[in-house]
Amino acid sequence: MSRLNDPENFRGRVNYAAKVIAYGHRPTRAFDNCFENYDGDEVATAILRRSRKNARLAANLQRYLSLASIEAAAERLADVPTRKLPNVARQTRARRKAEFDACFEQQRKADNHGSRDTATDNPGSTS
Repeated sequence: MSRLNDPENFRGRVNYAAKVIAYGHRPTRAFDNCFENYDGDEVATAILRRSRKNARLAANLQRYLSLASIEAAAERLADVPTRKLPNVARQTRARRKAEFDACFEQQRKADNHGSRDTATDNPGSTS
């Protein structure tokens, strides 16, 4: 796995996304991956905070991210110091992954239960 795709490489993902935005590069799949590890709010918040000290990044930010969304995320994370964002992101990833896995498992069980009901309702069925 590329270090950029590694969910534990929070700083690397923030750095890469900020560089793409600051220099106005075309967003790629790698750029999208920076926000797709269940911790996109933390990544966006780090970039927004960085943009307050980087005019180039600030000038391009709205071309890449929804300012309303990232400002809302930054507001939710206002009490978290920037240096602690990687730890908060790790906790968010774990919590959201567990929520996703539980939802997925619940759906799998419902699908399996529905398949059994269909088979018993229709004894001639081969499903």
